Amino acid sequence: MNARTNGKTIVSVEVALERAGGQVRRVTERPEAEQLMRRWDPEVFVLLGWSAATGDWLRRLQFAPHQDDLPFLVVGSSAEEDHQEPNAVAALEVGAQAYIPASLGLEILTAQVRGLLKKLRTHAPARVGEEENLCIDLVSLRVWILGQEIHLPRRLFYLLYYFATHPDEVVSNDQIADILWGGKGTYLAPNTLVVKIYRLRKILESAGAKGWLETVHSFGYRFSPPKNA
Repeated sequence: MNARTNGKTIVSVEVALERAGGQVRRVTERPEAEQLMRRWDPEVFVLLGWSAATGDWLRRLQFAPHQDDLPFLVVGSSAEEDHQEPNAVAALEVGAQAYIPASLGLEILTAQVRGLLKKLRTHAPARVGEEENLCIDLVSLRVWILGQEIHLPRRLFYLLYYFATHPDEVVSNDQIADILWGGKGTYLAPNTLVVKIYRLRKILESAGAKGWLETVHSFGYRFSPPKNA
């Protein structure tokens, strides 16, 4: 991941990937990425930003066992605009499925990832969790909590999905704004966020999940379901 990529962009990309049906793991260092790929075996690898060092690393990585056929995409950063064309050529020559300039927006990335996942997935639709505890089906867009199916509006569905895949992490108001509005960086009035969180919390409480969504004053919110969930 390019050091010049800011946190807001990273969160926006995560949201776009999750909306494409992916379960996202974020890494910032190359050794960490290599370790994660050996342990997790991801379906798609997305790099934020490009440099000559990134190309050299990818060439070396492709000789590693079980990683020579890992498809990857490159999302350019705004700092690369003056070098967009040569960076795109370099990324494609190394084997990238696509190079997506920052100016094109995240909808193109979402479409690319959906296309790759559709080709790669031949098994039953992936789910997060189990129905008797907390389960989110990314294909049917259905949610179960403690064995009870609950119905969520589209934006709250994606918000709960993000919380569920980032348990015990504090999620800021800026992150929630990106999640609710598809990573577009849209400004939301603080009261709008409060209303959305209030609605989600009430829905969780009605399903027996009172206390799962906590307020972390001055920072944001934290989703902390029981460990067995």
